[in-house]
Parts: sequence; C-alpha cells; structure tokens
Amino acid sequence: MSKNIQELREELERQTKETLKLQEEATKFTMESITHSRTHEDTSSSGSISTGGAISPFIINQNMLASSIHSAVMETSASCTGSSPPKTVLFSKYEVDIDTQRKSAGYLGKEHIESILEEYSQQVRDLQKRLKETTELHEQQRFHLKQTIIDLQTKLKEVQMERETLMDIRRRESQSQEDIKIQLQSTIQELETANHLQEEMLREANSQTEHLKTMVHVHEEVLQELRDILVDYEDSTSKKVYEHENITNLHIRNLGTAFSKVLRDLDSEVSYLKGRIFPMEEQLESLKKESLTKTELLLQQHQNRIEELINEHEQEMAALTDKANHARSHASSIQTHMEIIQEQTRNQNSMYTRQVSQLESTVSQLRSELREAKRMYEDKIEDLQKQLHLAHSEMAEAQTERDQYSQESGNLDDQLQHLLADLHKREMELSLEKEQNKRLWDRDTGNSITIDHLRRELDNKNMELQRMESILKIMKTECQGQMERQMAAIKEKNESIERVSSLTAQLESTKETFRKVVEDLTAKTMNLETAERTVSELRICLQEKARSTEITNEEIKKLRSRVDGKLQELQHLRNEGDHLRNVQTECETLKLQIMEKERIIEIFQKQIDNMTQIVGQHGRTAGAMEVEKSQLVKEVNDRKLEVQELKISKEKKEARIRELEARLSELELEKVKLVNTCTERLRAVKDIKLEKDQLMNELKASRTELASLTEEYENLKRSYQDKSEEVETTTNKLKMQLKSAHAELEQTRATLKTMEGSDGHAMKVAMGMQKQITAKRGQIDALQSKIKFLEEAMTNATKEKHYLKEENNKLSQELSCTATENSKMAEELEILRSQDRRRKEKIANMEAALDKASMQFAECQCIIQCQEQEAMRFKLQHALDVKELQGPGYASSSTLGKQRHILPVTHPHSSNVSSSQAFSSFITLMPHKPGILKEDPLRDLKRLLEELRCTIDEIPSVVLSKNDLDDGSELPLGTMRNTIDGASRACASTCSLRPNAHSREIAVRDSGPEDSLEQNTFSR
Repeated sequence: MSKNIQELREELERQTKETLKLQEEATKFTMESITHSRTHEDTSSSGSISTGGAISPFIINQNMLASSIHSAVMETSASCTGSSPPKTVLFSKYEVDIDTQRKSAGYLGKEHIESILEEYSQQVRDLQKRLKETTELHEQQRFHLKQTIIDLQTKLKEVQMERETLMDIRRRESQSQEDIKIQLQSTIQELETANHLQEEMLREANSQTEHLKTMVHVHEEVLQELRDILVDYEDSTSKKVYEHENITNLHIRNLGTAFSKVLRDLDSEVSYLKGRIFPMEEQLESLKKESLTKTELLLQQHQNRIEELINEHEQEMAALTDKANHARSHASSIQTHMEIIQEQTRNQNSMYTRQVSQLESTVSQLRSELREAKRMYEDKIEDLQKQLHLAHSEMAEAQTERDQYSQESGNLDDQLQHLLADLHKREMELSLEKEQNKRLWDRDTGNSITIDHLRRELDNKNMELQRMESILKIMKTECQGQMERQMAAIKEKNESIERVSSLTAQLESTKETFRKVVEDLTAKTMNLETAERTVSELRICLQEKARSTEITNEEIKKLRSRVDGKLQELQHLRNEGDHLRNVQTECETLKLQIMEKERIIEIFQKQIDNMTQIVGQHGRTAGAMEVEKSQLVKEVNDRKLEVQELKISKEKKEARIRELEARLSELELEKVKLVNTCTERLRAVKDIKLEKDQLMNELKASRTELASLTEEYENLKRSYQDKSEEVETTTNKLKMQLKSAHAELEQTRATLKTMEGSDGHAMKVAMGMQKQITAKRGQIDALQSKIKFLEEAMTNATKEKHYLKEENNKLSQELSCTATENSKMAEELEILRSQDRRRKEKIANMEAALDKASMQFAECQCIIQCQEQEAMRFKLQHALDVKELQGPGYASSSTLGKQRHILPVTHPHSSNVSSSQAFSSFITLMPHKPGILKEDPLRDLKRLLEELRCTIDEIPSVVLSKNDLDDGSELPLGTMRNTIDGASRACASTCSLRPNAHSREIAVRDSGPEDSLEQNTFSR
C-alpha cells in the first residue's frame, strides 16, 4: 500500500511539473509575441508624430492584455491541477479583454489593431486548443489513476484475504505442532518409564548376582568341606570312594556318585552292626532271664537248706561244742578267703572304672561331633546374617545409584533447558531483526546496499540457528549413545544373570547332594535320632524365619514399588510443571507477538494518517481506508480479548500449579509416611533378628539339655550294666559259698565220723562246731540282707527297663515324624521345581517381550528423529515463507513501472494468487505424513509396556537354570542385536536422505529471492 501511494505521489508530481512547464512555455510565447508586436508598432508610429500622444495608452492596454493572458494561463494551470473548471470562462475573459482593447483603441488605426487582434485571437485559440488537449490528458490520467486506485484496492483486499488465509494456516500449523509436541512428550514420558523399569530390573539383577556370588562362595566352601570329609573317610577306611579321579580334584557332578558309594558303605556297616547287635541283645535278655530263674531257684534251695541246717544245728548243738576251736581256725581261713575275694572285687572295680573312662571318651567324641554340628549351624546362621547385611548394603547402593542417575538426568534437563532458552533468545532476536528489516524496507525502499547488509546479517543469524540446531542434534546423539550404552549394559547383565542361573543350578544340585550326605551322615551315629529331631525343629524355625524374612522382603518390594510409583507421579508432575512453564513462555511469545501486531497497527495507523493527508480529496478511497481502519480496530480488540483470555488461562494454570504444588506436598508427606513405615519394618526385622538370636540361644540350651540327657542315659545304661554285673558276681559268690558250705558239711560229717571214733576229742569238736555254727549264722544273716538288697536292685532294674522301652517308643515315633517331614520336604522340592519351570517359561516370554520392546523402541527413535527433522523443515519453511512474504512486496513495488508500460495490471495478481494457492496446498499436504508413522508404533509400545509391567508384577526375582539358558539365551540376544543394528541403520539412512533434500530445498528457495532482488535492482 505505501509503495503504491508513493508511486501515485511521484506521478502527480510529474504531472504538476509538466503543467508548470506548459504554463511557462505559454507565457514565454505570449511575451515574445507582445514584444514582436511592440517593435512593429514602433516602426509604424515613427512616421506620424500626431499619433505619438496616443502610444502610451495603447502600450498600457497591451500590458493589461499580457497580464490578463498570464492570469488566464495561471487559472487554467490551477484548474488542471485541481478539479477541471468550465471552458467558457476562458473564452469570456479573453473576449472581455479584446472588447476593452477595441473600445480603448477606437480612435487609432483600426485595421492594424484588428490584424494584431486577429493574430492574438489565433494565438489564444491555439493556446485554448493546447489547454483542451492538456485537460483531456489530465482527465485521462485521472481516469487511469482512478482505475489504478480501484485495482490497488482490489489487490489490498486480496492481499488481506491471503494474509487471513496465511494466518489461519499458521494457526493450524501451530496447533498441529503443539499436538505433535504433546504426543512426543507423552512418548518421551512412556520411554522414560520404560527406562526406569529397565533400570530397576538391572538393579535387581545386580543385587541377585551379588547375592548369588555370595551363595556360590558359600557353596564352594561347603563343597570343599565335603571333599575334606571324603578324604578323611578314605584315610579312615582305606577305601577309594571314586576310582576314576582324585577326591581333591573331583568335579561337582561326580560328588553325588562318591557320596552315594560312601552312603552305601555306611548303610552296609550299619546293617552289619545292627545284625551283630540284635543277637547280642537277645543273648543278654536270655541270660538275664536265666540269671533271674537261677537266682530264684537258688534262693528257694538256700531257704530250704537253711531250714534243714537249723534243724540239724538244733539237733547237733551238743555234739558240736567240742569242735568250736576247730571252727574258729576255719573261720580265720574263711576271713582270709574273704579278703582275697575283696581284692578280686577291687580289681574288677578297677576294670569297670577303665571301661567307664573309655565310655567317657566316646561321650566326649560325641560331644565334639555335636559341637561341630553346632558350629556348622552357627556358621550357616552367620552366613544368613551376612547375606542380610549384603542385601541392606545392596539396597543402599541401589538408592545411591538411583540418586546419581536422577542427578544426571536433572543436569541433562538443565542443559536442554539452557539450550532451549538460547534458542528462544535467538528467535526473539530474529523476530526483532525482522521487525527492524520491515521498518527499514518501509522507510528506505531504495537502499539496496542496506538491504544486502541486512540479508547478510540474516544469513549470519540463520547460520547461528543452524549451529544451535547442530548442537541440539549432538545432544540428541549423545542421548541416543547413552540409551545404546544402557542397552549394552542390559545385555551384559542378562549374560551375567544367565551365568548366575547356571551357577545356581549347580548350587541346587550340590545342595541336594549335601542334604543327602548330611542325612546319611547323621544316620551313622548312635545318637542321631535325637540330633535329627533337634535339627528338624531348627529347620522348622529357620523356615519360619525365612518365610518371615521373605514376607518382609515382599513388603519391602511393595513399598519400593509404591515409592517408585510416587516418584513416577512426581516426575509426571514435574513434566506438567515444565509444560506449564512452556505454556507461560508461549504466552509471553504471544504477548510479544501482540506487541508486534500493535506496533504494526500503529505503523498502519500512521500510514493511514499519511494516506488521509495525501488523498484527502478522494472520498471513495478514504471510505475504504476507514473500513480497513475499523477492521484493524476490530482485530486489535480481538487481540486484546485473546490477551485477556490468555491471562485468564494463565491464572487458571497458576491455580493448577498451586494445586500441583499442594499435591507435591501431600506426596512428600506420603513419602515421609512410607519412610516411617520402612523404618518400622526395619525395626520389626531387627526384632525378628533378636527373636532369632533368642531362638538360637534356646536351641543351644536345648542342645545342652540334650547332651545332658544323653549323658544321663549313658550313665543309666552303665549303672544298669554295673548292677547286672554285680548281681552276676553276687550269684557267683553265693554259688562259691554254697560249694564251700557243701565241702564244710562233708568235712563236718567226716569229722563226726572221726569224733565217734575218738571220744576224747568230742568236746573240742563240739565247741568248734558251735563256733562255726554261730559264724555260719552271721554269714546267713549277711546273705539274707544281701538277697534283700539284690531283690530291690532287680525291681529298680525292671523299672529302668520299662522306662527305657518307653523312651525307645518315643524315639521311634520321632523317627516316623522326621520321615514324614522328609517326605513333605521332597514334595515341596517338586513343587519348587515346577515353579522354577513355570518361571523359566515366563522368563522366555519376558525375553520375547523385551525383544519386541527393543524393536518398538528403535522404531520410536526413528519416528522421533523424523519428526524432529520435519519440525526443523517446518521452521525453515516458515522462515523462507516469511522471506517470500517480505520479498514479493518489494519486488512488486519495483516492477510496477515496467508492468504499466508492457503488461496489463491484472497479471501479477494472478501470479500472486497461484503462488499463495501452491504454498497453502503444500502446507496442507505436509502434516499428514508423521501421523501415519506415529499411530501403530506408539500403540504397540504401549501394549508391550503393559505386558512387561504385568509380567514383572507376576514374576519375582527368578533364577534360571543352566540348560535352559544355554539353549535359549543365544537366540533372543542375537535377535535383539540384529534388530537394533537394522533399526539404527534405517534411522541413519532416513536421517541422511532427509537433510540432503532439505538442503536442496533451502538452496532453491534462497536462490529464488536473490534472483528477484537482482532483477529489482536492475529495473531500478
């Protein structure tokens, strides 16, 4: 508009200059004709002196005529510049002047004056013709100017329509770009959640690997102990356990065969010992029965014999008085015999003490074995405690790693925000420079040198923008490199998990063999039944503690999952805050745009004021400009309303931010509560540990009680054996005494026979016999007391026998209970194996899902790169469109002069319309491509992430076996590597093709406006 108005001004100035030139020529011509007529009149008046007095009024009249002609010419020129006056006015003025001249020169020579007047009239007619032609030309020019003004008004309307269409297109593009940004943010959030899940999986895998390493170390120690046991067994038995290899270099697979051979040998020895023990026990029982029957018979015989002896003694009291001295001597011999018997008993007691010492040595050996078993269990408990401490340390390390990763991600986010702020500043500077360029173009359209400088500055700014974009691309490539490193770390951790799973399978096999060996070795000892009972109780306690620890671990995992969920919600809230900040920046950019629009409106208002001052006479154009002004005022009001709406939306978003901050505070309170619950759980775990320690102390006490009970049992057995041996010795003594009594009776009978022969010695023998009888009576009393004591000992022995039988029954019941518990343990092992198989199948499904996720992740990376390239292409295209919108106006202002002389006025309008239509069609076709690429991969990614979450919730930390991993671990890793390599190559090819196309388009578009500017400068 301003350029067209300036052209109209220049044309009006040219026309005014031409009219002034014509006026000057007319005045010169009239003055020359007047001077020529004066010279002619001077020559004619020199002959007659009579007419000399009348020359002066004629000259005065001629001067008046010249002045009248000059005034008429000026009036015609003024009428040409303004509105065209009526032609009759000129004729009336010249006729009046001629009439006055005729009246004043009536007394002179009429013929000469008439000729002069005719010449002047002809000249005036010629001037009138020229003036008519000039007026017609001016009218034609005015008509052309009106037509050009109408065409310019139509062009203005069309340009405004195009501008409105461009504004709509830009709004649509901005909306589509916002939608694309929102989708990208959602995909980035989903990918971040997937990354967090993968990091959690990796941390769990690390913890499991470390736990399994400790378990492997413990199992290696256990295997070494088992090998030492086998070496000791070979040394003690001098038998080869495994013929093919040395025991020190035995493989884990051959340990089972070696221990099975050892167990078979031990079973055979135990069966042999049992076969020897059973007949010995039967013999003992039979001997006990025989001894009892014999003692009873002997007692009865002894009682009968005592009665007979009493009767005989009463009968032979008188006859045996003589034999008292002889009986005394015999009693002394008996006393010496009794002393010998006491010495024998002392020797037997020393033998018994030796046997007792041997039994005590065996008891000490059993105690040492029990102590070793205690040490083994204490070592196991210490290992479990170490594992718990390692788990806590791993938890702390995982938390520190998570904090470090969050700090690194925050640093990267800060760097990206700084780069985005720099980009925003550069865009603001570009917008300001564009405004300056527009102002310079509006002010000085002819300064091509300044325009070139500004173009160079724009090129420099574009280069800076490209540099910033290259920096962004480098940052993106670094992010991709970090993602690839994470994938490589995931692969390495999967391999480590496979190795650990193979080691765990070996450890499980060694565990089973170790359990079998331990059970068989415990079956070897005599007091294994009581030990197995205590061990089973301890195992039950340990299982309960392990279950409680597993429950606590599950609760800790749940708490971790809740904490992770809360952290994800915090991250989501942070993302929303970032989005709100972006919205605020967009509002600020919109405010700046509105300020720019207001400045443009002020510039338009100034232009409108200039137009109203310049074209104040043209009422039609003034009305159109007033309409435009009203439209612009409406647009300003609409912009103000939009600004108010944006302010309202900003206030709403600020209220939302406050709500989110309140929610953040609530989440922090919940986090504190969760931390308190975690501390309470840790306290509960510590209490459980204390209870465990108490149970261990109780277990130790029970073991000590068990050891004391076993010692008491052995003492009872020894006392029983001693008592049985004492009974046997007493029976033997009684037999010897009976034999000696029979021998003495025979001697007495022989002495009686001799006494009948010798009457002199009768009294002596009688006295000796009396003494012997009194001694025998004392011996009989002592024997009766001993018999009573033996009867009491026999009753006590029978009671002890019943008690021992009851204890044997209890021990057999406990053995049956242990057998049932072993069967239950076997069933539980089968259940665990089935669970392991199911978990292996689930892990295979997880690997397939991870493969799919990696494929979808690579596709999403490609899509993100494509969308970023398209966004950059949109930015470049927008910048080029801005240049094109700035360039054609300048080109049209310079080429209007040529188009007036060569082409009709409507041709450039059609070209502008066609270019705007092509641009709008190109813009409408562009945004359809990324939508097609986005829909399917995003849906697949979401579905795969849901499947992964479900499977992760179902599957706890599972350890794979060696065979399954050897068979199936190679395929998914290879497929993952191939898919990732193919996806990266496809992304690289698409990225390398698209920038080339963009560079070509940019080169073509840059060459277009430069050529147009060169043409404009050439036309100038």
